[in-house]
Amino acid sequence: MRVLKRALAIVYLAAAIVALGTLVCQFWGPYTYRFMLLMRDAAPRIVVTACGGVVALGVLVGFFRLMFAHREPSCVHPAGERNIEVTLAALSSCARAAAERDDRVMIEHVEARVQGSDESRVRFKVDAIALDDKDVASLATSMQQRIEKACDTMLGTPGTTARVRFLPSKTTVQTVEVSGE
Repeated sequence: MRVLKRALAIVYLAAAIVALGTLVCQFWGPYTYRFMLLMRDAAPRIVVTACGGVVALGVLVGFFRLMFAHREPSCVHPAGERNIEVTLAALSSCARAAAERDDRVMIEHVEARVQGSDESRVRFKVDAIALDDKDVASLATSMQQRIEKACDTMLGTPGTTARVRFLPSKTTVQTVEVSGE
């Protein structure tokens, strides 16, 4: 999908350059007369019309994506109750505090996303660094359970899932001395 998007972006950019260049050359510049003579032929007119159509289609698609974009919810409604809202920032803070209770981990990043059609569930992705390499699987399981229990208690109803991922903890620093020659 990424390759297709890149290819479409390149086609759109080329079409925009041709369409804008045609407009500029037609009305301004020292060669407007020669350009008008060139545009009498059918082939250049077809190319310019096709490029203008691609640009117009791109503008139309951008407009509709902007108008009908689904905004990401910033609040959770526990048990589907629309009158109660809990912000993702508060839940992320609760999840971070629950994850940091163990001295063997350092929390790098906590991401929360609202799920469900009634916006009653939240999913956490926690990136952590294990400070020791002993039994990382049980450490992740206990951290996941602590996060889910703390956030479910805060919400007052079950509705939390957490995924814990451990990042590499060891980095290598290489120092190279360079002589003054």
